[in-house]
Amino acid sequence: MNAERRSLLSETWQLIGLLTQSSEGVDEHLLERRKTRLRELQQELKVYAHAVQRDRLPTSEIPLSIRQAFVKATLLLTRYRQVGGSQWRGTLRSPTLSQYHPDPLPAFLSDPAAIATLCQTFDLPLSFQQDLQQSLQAIDSQIDQQKRIVQAVWQGVNPEPFIILQRFRSLFGDFPVPEDAIACIYTDLQIYFCLDFSILETQTDPTLQSFLKSLGEFSFERFRRFPIFGACDPNRVNREWCDRLAQTVGCSPSQVLQTLSRSVAIVPTAKAEAFLLHDIWGHHWQWLLTDFRGDYHILANCSEPLRAGETAYTSAGPLTCQELFEVQGDRVQVNEGRSRLFFQAEVRQRLGLLFTHLIGELLADVAEFKFIWDNPQSADQLLSSSLFKTEPAKLDLSLTDLDFLFVRILKPLLEIQLAIDTESPLEMELSQLWAEQGYPVQTLAWKVSLKRAIAHLHQIFLEEYEATYLPEISDHPRMTFPKIVCNLLDLQYAINDLYTDRHSITADQSQLPFQDLLMLLIGCICSGDSYADFWGVDEAIAHYFLPCWYLLSEINQDFAEQR
Repeated sequence: MNAERRSLLSETWQLIGLLTQSSEGVDEHLLERRKTRLRELQQELKVYAHAVQRDRLPTSEIPLSIRQAFVKATLLLTRYRQVGGSQWRGTLRSPTLSQYHPDPLPAFLSDPAAIATLCQTFDLPLSFQQDLQQSLQAIDSQIDQQKRIVQAVWQGVNPEPFIILQRFRSLFGDFPVPEDAIACIYTDLQIYFCLDFSILETQTDPTLQSFLKSLGEFSFERFRRFPIFGACDPNRVNREWCDRLAQTVGCSPSQVLQTLSRSVAIVPTAKAEAFLLHDIWGHHWQWLLTDFRGDYHILANCSEPLRAGETAYTSAGPLTCQELFEVQGDRVQVNEGRSRLFFQAEVRQRLGLLFTHLIGELLADVAEFKFIWDNPQSADQLLSSSLFKTEPAKLDLSLTDLDFLFVRILKPLLEIQLAIDTESPLEMELSQLWAEQGYPVQTLAWKVSLKRAIAHLHQIFLEEYEATYLPEISDHPRMTFPKIVCNLLDLQYAINDLYTDRHSITADQSQLPFQDLLMLLIGCICSGDSYADFWGVDEAIAHYFLPCWYLLSEINQDFAEQR
């Protein structure tokens, strides 16, 4: 990163911070100047983006992992269409859903030999083909089960206002919601209740108002309900009704609850067009077709305080938090070397979870943009808070997500929870372990010693944080944050360049999937080691998407000629 690029990034980051603050009391002209300058910075930073490889490459020059991901993404295209909202219905008109169309599917994908043909063309081993077939079968089974659960929710009855209200109460609680305040949009696999807040806010029931307030509150627990991040808490669902659903579908109540918590959402009617495409076409496929769900499940626990069993996977092997402490005589001390190793590895793990979320949101923005790409005359129908509504990737939204979550996911490592008259969870767990080994953990001297050791541990963590992870744009080579911002922008520029690329598509290739395939490819690439994958996905798609796509077009052409 040279000085000019660092200066531009620093200014960009500062502007994001200013624009995410409340605009109340800010001069309107100053606010517009900041927005204009952010757009200018986005253009100025493009000169540092990767050049897209538009020439064909021999198959052997495309990394094996990229070829594997591309073939999987191609085969997932048919599943993407099933998971999306092509067959949506409901009591609310949605102009964006009505005009949204996924990419065309090539005819050869319906051929029984499609998997073998793809694997042969991309020179993939037989073992990968067999693993891929098993993976696709598991995905198909999961899609089928979810479809049956969603169908069972309606029990073959048209969801008219009374039925919608009944189902809403079964899922969220017996709130006094007027029928005219609720509508519904649903697909084969997802359900969206649309609430008219202008009506509901006039209701006096305190439990309803408390519930409505909770809908806008952030909590890490929401990540457990990926990809909806919604309000369908399994603890609120009517259990008798859930048991009947499970019996109808032929699965366990826990499977029904998990599916509903990830497939049922609430959106405000007035802002429905800001959520529907983003969630239905942008997020839901990520749950069923990628491995993002595992990272989101762990991310839901990121706000919990540090525990003795917390395990960091270091270069020297797994290391638990309790192994950072050593007993020397009647005192507890901290192993400084282990502590620094633990902190760096634990931060990398947590950042990997953050990267998954950044990629997930970025891809949902890309899917949503398809509406504007296909329907530029109707762009005003898609509600968006981004300054970059007319581009696939949204620089402001991605950096705002980074700003919001970066420190929050590291907070448990940097926050001391010590008090003279109470014990933190970490103290209690360590004391229990040492008590079993016969140490005098109940003495005052021991307890004070343990508190000193924990304070020392946090001091070490703070030193490591200051040296490597401060969320600012600096020129220090150890600092990770500037590299994250650079990589995120490089990925966005590569996506924007490729997604809107018309130079590489000839007339006979115009019916081949392109934009959806690019999106699915990124999801497949980032479904492994989330920390490591983040650093390479930008170059992977810039250098190898089009060469892989050319190979796909050859398969499509050969199939057409044979017919």
